Amino acid sequence: MNSDYEKRALINTDKLIWEKSKYENVFKKILAIKDNQETALIKLDNSSVLNKNSLINSVEIFVLEGIYVNEYGEFEKGTYLKLSKEDEAQVSSKNTCVIFRKTNHFSNNEQVIINTQKTNWLEGQGNLEVMPLSDQTALVKWPENERFLAHKHWGGEEIFVLSGTFMDEYGAYVKNTWLRSPHLSEHFPFVKEETIIFVKTGHI
Repeated sequence: MNSDYEKRALINTDKLIWEKSKYENVFKKILAIKDNQETALIKLDNSSVLNKNSLINSVEIFVLEGIYVNEYGEFEKGTYLKLSKEDEAQVSSKNTCVIFRKTNHFSNNEQVIINTQKTNWLEGQGNLEVMPLSDQTALVKWPENERFLAHKHWGGEEIFVLSGTFMDEYGAYVKNTWLRSPHLSEHFPFVKEETIIFVKTGHI
């Protein structure tokens, strides 16, 4: 398990097998776990309840497929949620839902819910477009053949590739690839096709 935050981590999540949880029709692909913090993909099939006895201290979610349901409402593909608490006994889905989720990674009372499919992109550096989601978290859209300056990650960087292929001098990372780079790591990113990434910085 990717618990050493001082090392680079890379997973093509499409190559992982969905692991059954103890609850019916709930499956996980765990990407990293340390103490009570977890980063994972979770799949909720029909008639599933995520956890009947758990209250998460904090949760950060990006809905990848389907409709995610919790005590705050129903959220379609492309919705970002950052909640200081969530009652997992009220988490379910309509049909099949897949989410990227981080639990217990922050301790403030921040609550953010953004439907990224209905939110405008902002101009970023170079030809990039950016959609801020919360502190140090954003979607970044790379146009075809865009190259970025070589840079270091103060506090590290975490990326989940939502579409296209993200690239740097170390390799090419297709859709559904998860990357984590440690504090002061450095790379020179670029793309050949339009690519959208979910990115967090400074939290490692």
